[in-house]
Amino acid sequence: MTKRVRIENADDSDHKLVVQVWDEGHRHEEDAMRSEHKLPHPCSMVEVDVWKGSYIVIKEIDED
Repeated sequence: MTKRVRIENADDSDHKLVVQVWDEGHRHEEDAMRSEHKLPHPCSMVEVDVWKGSYIVIKEIDED
């Protein structure tokens, strides 16, 4: 079943985030990144879809 997830950069500092959606590899394949979304400002938001066999990674990034 597909789920829509909304992620917001709710921090009011200068820290930037990136949200990645990954699909798990089958058998001996590596996981593959399906999409990447930058959240550079406070209140930046993204909606992504996940389902069985996929997952979300949220990371802080350094970007000048």
